[in-house]
Amino acid sequence: MKTYNNTEKIEDKIDINNLDWEYIWQKSLFDHPKKEKDWNTISKNFENWLKHDDYPDTLINEMEITKNDTVLDIGCGEGTISLKLAKLAKSVTAIDRADLMLERLDEKAKENNINNINTIQMDIEDINPNTIDSHDIIIASRCLNGIFNIKETLKSLNEIANKYVYITLFGLQTKEYKKEKARIAGKPFQEVTDYIIAVHILKSLGIEANVIQLDSKNLKKYKSIDEAIERTIWKLGEIEDKNKENLRKYFEITFIKDENNNLINPKDKTDWVLIWWKVNK
Repeated sequence: MKTYNNTEKIEDKIDINNLDWEYIWQKSLFDHPKKEKDWNTISKNFENWLKHDDYPDTLINEMEITKNDTVLDIGCGEGTISLKLAKLAKSVTAIDRADLMLERLDEKAKENNINNINTIQMDIEDINPNTIDSHDIIIASRCLNGIFNIKETLKSLNEIANKYVYITLFGLQTKEYKKEKARIAGKPFQEVTDYIIAVHILKSLGIEANVIQLDSKNLKKYKSIDEAIERTIWKLGEIEDKNKENLRKYFEITFIKDENNNLINPKDKTDWVLIWWKVNK
């Protein structure tokens, strides 16, 4: 095998600063198309699925936010994070494309006497300085992995923000478990686009971002194996009966019960990476 010492020149080095990182991102989406999810269909179940998830608090603990800040929460869902932010900030604008998710957020805000949240139904890729007013803090939580025009989207978030932008993308720590579960379910494994590509895209925009692996402690919890199968179907698509049975047997072997009788899998951990930057204007 040919080896090189420090005095030898490698002719075919790749200049990563001149790569088209958005093309690499988009190619990953084409090579590994993901099932389109109908968020309205799970609007009533979603908050129960995330009831034990410490991700929102873990994320917010990493954010710089004051009582005078205006916050834009993109991909807000039924308000898991928006409702918490509303207690810390001056106001929250919550955006999602699923109208039933926004309806549930409005209901929960009313139930909790929170009146500083404004909801807007809008697709992420329609967000730009012409459609949304500037906000002090922008958060795009768990909603950018499937965005095709990612460079323009990130540019828009930077332009709208006055102080900070926070985004979270899939981590890679649970990749092997997800691959194993997809195999047992008889579904193709859907590779996620590497978050580091987004970091390079930001750098091409002149943005030096910070990267943090969020240290969520809680494992995903299920009330029953039926719920675990239901959530797997929602993520991967319809599963044949024989594969559902295989999945059930797999869960019966791997799941253990916690102190509250919930089913958990030691491999099934919340896995997100936070990318954030301070806006320079």
